[in-house]
Parts: sequence; structure tokens; C-alpha cells
Amino acid sequence: MRTIFACLFVLLFGAAALAQSATPEQKAQLAPSGKLRAAVVTIPFLAKQSADGQLTGVAADLGVELARVLGVPYEAQAIKAPPDGVAAVRDGKADITFLAPTPERNRILDFAPAFMEMELTLLVMAGSPIQTLADADQPGRRIVVYERSANEEMVRQKLSKATRLLVPLSDYKKAYEMIRSGEADAFADLLYQTAANQKDMPGTRLVPGVIGRNALAIGNGKGKPAAAAYVKAFTATAIQSGFVAKSIEKANVRGAVPGPI
Repeated sequence: MRTIFACLFVLLFGAAALAQSATPEQKAQLAPSGKLRAAVVTIPFLAKQSADGQLTGVAADLGVELARVLGVPYEAQAIKAPPDGVAAVRDGKADITFLAPTPERNRILDFAPAFMEMELTLLVMAGSPIQTLADADQPGRRIVVYERSANEEMVRQKLSKATRLLVPLSDYKKAYEMIRSGEADAFADLLYQTAANQKDMPGTRLVPGVIGRNALAIGNGKGKPAAAAYVKAFTATAIQSGFVAKSIEKANVRGAVPGPI
């Protein structure tokens, strides 16, 4: 019975463990201390931290699984802001992190292909003349977006005619005040975040459609090609096996899908 259960577990939940065994070089580059140290940024769609310090979510699940298939102990550090996650890996205090690979971050870390993509949407006041994304992508339109974020990069690419107004990361209340007061015309944020925060932004509506999909990926230190190759293969297997999809469902991350295979 135990054998049957174990087989079913692998088929249903643990197929990511079928990733190829790590070579000594890959293990040495990815976990030089003998354990996999992950800088897990506690942005709700990536990970949440409970009162007792427990980390849950898609990034947390992937970190645990990567350490398991690599065959090393796992150590997670809860990080509050993306720049701090990047810095932890850059400075050798962590081996991996989970973030959107913006141009700025790509200059510092190597990122695998996306394990997850998230829809970026546009929020306006109910009486706004903006009815479509094309209406927003016009000279003179002012779109508020988080500074130094993947959201900002996506708006720059997809709504290039509009002017971007920047606010600190996650300060949706300031962004709302800007569109409510008329200082800005629209607010670009992930669907997951907008759905969670819209109760605090009365009188708003979503513009139909999706600006784009932000990628989330595993990042590791530069100059470690063996580690990068292993993380790339792990990501592909985690997606193909359904591991990522199950983790997204478990974490109830609205507007997220596994990365493309």
C-alpha cells in the first residue's frame, strides 16, 4: 500500500523530482555552502509569512522542491522588498531568489525562464473616459505605476505613448489618491493585487483587457553557468509536471498561469 501511495504522490504532486540529477559542479555552484539558501520576497503572490515565521506560496514551494531534487538542506530567508532579494544573492548571502527579471535585475543576476506569469491590468475611476487600453495609450494620459518594478517596465513597453507617474512599490493607496484627485488618469497593477485591494479603492473599475503578463523567475548569481543550466531544467520540469499549476491553485493566485513551456 505504501508503494502504491508513493507512486501516486510522484505522479500527482512530485513529478518535478524527476529533474536530472545535479552534477558535482552544479551542486557546488548552486549550493556552495552545502545547503540551498533562498531569499524569498514576501510579496503576497510569491510568498506569505505566518506569525510563526512559516513561508507559504509559489516561491516557497519551488524553493523547497529545488532543494529536495538537488539533494541538499533548505534554508529560506524572508525578504520584504525585491531590491533586498537581489542584493542578498549578489552579495552571497543567498543562492537564489524569485522575482520578475527586469532589465535592472538582469544586469545583476541570471534568471531562468519564467515559472509563472501574471496579468497586468489597468484601474480607472468609474467616470473616466478611458474605456479601452487603446484609450489609455495616448499622449497626455498619465498612468501611475510602481517605481523600479516589472509593472513599470511593462507599461513602458505596452503603453508607450502615455506618461508614467511613479510611486513606491506596493503603495496602492497613494496611487489611488492620485487617480481619485485627477493627478493621474489610471493605475497599472497586477490583477491579483487589484482584486485584493479594490475594496480600499471605492469608485473604481477595471479597463477590459490585459496590458501584458509579467514573468516571475528563479534568479541566481552571475558567472555560474552550471547552476543556471540546472535551474533552467528544474523550471521546465516543474511547469511540465504540473507542479507550478498546483502551487498556484493552492495559493489562490488570481491572474497567474504557469510559464510557457
